[in-house]
Amino acid sequence: MLLSMYVFKSTERRNMKKIAFLSLLVIAFAFGSSLDEIRKNGEIKVGVWTNQPPYSSLENGEFEGFEVDMAKAIGSSIIGNGGKVTLVGIDSGGERIKFLQDDKADIVIASFTETDERKKKVSFSLPYFAVAMGAISSKDRPLNSEKDLNYKTIVIQEGTTMEDYVKKIPGAKVIKTKGSIEAYRTLKDNKADAYIDDNLVVMAYGIVDRGYIVPKGMRNLGFNSFLGIGVRKGNDELLNAVNNEMIKLSKQGFFRKVFNETFVPFYKNEVEAKYFLLEDIYKIFG
Repeated sequence: MLLSMYVFKSTERRNMKKIAFLSLLVIAFAFGSSLDEIRKNGEIKVGVWTNQPPYSSLENGEFEGFEVDMAKAIGSSIIGNGGKVTLVGIDSGGERIKFLQDDKADIVIASFTETDERKKKVSFSLPYFAVAMGAISSKDRPLNSEKDLNYKTIVIQEGTTMEDYVKKIPGAKVIKTKGSIEAYRTLKDNKADAYIDDNLVVMAYGIVDRGYIVPKGMRNLGFNSFLGIGVRKGNDELLNAVNNEMIKLSKQGFFRKVFNETFVPFYKNEVEAKYFLLEDIYKIFG
């Protein structure tokens, strides 16, 4: 009898240890790599666009752009001396949340708009940018106002806030693509009347390809959205570290400096920092 009780209790203790171990694994999986784990491993993985200049793009094997400079500055400060900032390429909007959930990226800096739906799955940092939507169309067949979108064929990127916007356009036929370049090619191939995306994204195509235009009446569609850095839900220590670095960088004038080095020349002086940067928000932190 005593032997049976001893065996039972020993088995019970082993089972409890297994349950505790599995619970720790579940927590680690749910929250991704903690700040301590990232620093211990000596590497932070940052998801950035591969094809969204001047935010971020992959050119000749090297990432460059506004958000790339952000990723390097924030990542380097978080990881510390001797650590490594690894940039992970993101090709489409739908990959951003998935990369965080699958632990392919510790943070995502890829013109990530904060929405109520996304906040159920992802934690967002303080915002660093304000954008609206824009629509680009052929200069030969321009769409000059929002009502001109009615009953037209519109191409958008899947997994973006544009999905909600186009649902409200009367009679619109919608084509979804995985990435920005594919969306623009759809427009170029005359398969769509307009391509809707963040206003700065579509304005970029209008600059590099003079056959297409974003009329002034199509540069501020919908409502202003705020871009933040995405962190896996529940990873509060990492989120706090990101926010602290953003406050520090803002006080140093980092965002305006990098904006002037990336956005201003890319858009040939057609954009001004005061309409997009959110520097005033950071003044409340002293």
